[in-house]
Amino acid sequence: MATQIFAFYNNKGGVGKTTLCQNAASLYAERNPEKLVLVIDLCPQANISQFFLGGGKKGYDENQRLQSQATRRNIVGFMDWLLSGNSGFTSIPSSYMTHVQRYNGEIANNVYLIAGDSFLESLSLALNFATMNPGNVNAWAEYVTAIRRLCDAELTKTDFKDMTVFIDCNPSFSIYTQMALVSSDQIVIPVMADYSSLEGIKGIMMLLYGKYPSSASKTYADKVQTFNKQVNYFKLSLPKIFELPFNNFTVNLGVANAYGSIKNEISAFAWHQYRSDPTIFTSVSTPPATNKEWEKIFMSNVKDFHTSGKVSSSLGIPLHRLPGQTNYTMPDGTEINIPKSNYNESLKHLQKFVLKL
Repeated sequence: MATQIFAFYNNKGGVGKTTLCQNAASLYAERNPEKLVLVIDLCPQANISQFFLGGGKKGYDENQRLQSQATRRNIVGFMDWLLSGNSGFTSIPSSYMTHVQRYNGEIANNVYLIAGDSFLESLSLALNFATMNPGNVNAWAEYVTAIRRLCDAELTKTDFKDMTVFIDCNPSFSIYTQMALVSSDQIVIPVMADYSSLEGIKGIMMLLYGKYPSSASKTYADKVQTFNKQVNYFKLSLPKIFELPFNNFTVNLGVANAYGSIKNEISAFAWHQYRSDPTIFTSVSTPPATNKEWEKIFMSNVKDFHTSGKVSSSLGIPLHRLPGQTNYTMPDGTEINIPKSNYNESLKHLQKFVLKL
């Protein structure tokens, strides 16, 4: 049995992280029916859960029903179990997975969801206290690796031999985000053509990998306890950087040129990080020798879905299923026509990205 976990994360919000995660997981599952594909919603807004549970208001209502159960079978239910003295996994937890196709017939039969919960943020304080348990010096390590152990436990309860996990992370670097990242094998960092995205990548380099932009900032970090020091102290692994998908919604040549300029800066910074320490990136058979070679391996375009994205999220229909028809009825009864030309390029970008997984 094998489990591979991808975390979709950027500490800058609004970069298309959830949209890419849900569509990549949906297409990947359809192309790999022999694998269990598990989506874990670690964002209190639970947008990816809404999508998989039917989209729009239907998905929202279904997720509210999951949250209202006496024993939550979702991510908060699992956190409750951990907080009840089970961080050492001396017993196998109950299943917290929901079979998506029961709620959304547009999703492949091998997709399962550990649904998000708006109460997750409220558990942060309790989780933080639990990781500082003076009676258990290994508490922090047990908590930040708990998602991985949950995935392994869930796989044993199924007939599948292999599992691929897609985690939609919250932009905040909260304890539950740390749990997702330490448990993951690979991290996907979506970016946009703005300097906030560049700062977001710099933040990730510092937070996760202890790569500081100046000797002054490193000197300061040496005086305090950091996440990276904790990881090293407990001899834990961090996810390798798998890719920086570039969310590109250019509409004219002037905008395209401006976006290209910022993309070049993001690429140059990440290429410098690769040259300084290639071990924090996914290993490749032929290491890149130039910035352009690096870019072909570790960056890709993800064109904005425009109208098709709104239809997709409102109806719970993955992008790759939209070519099935051109007219869709929105939840309020509005008829929407989506020509294939509206999303052809977006779909090609998505397909190329999924081929890499």
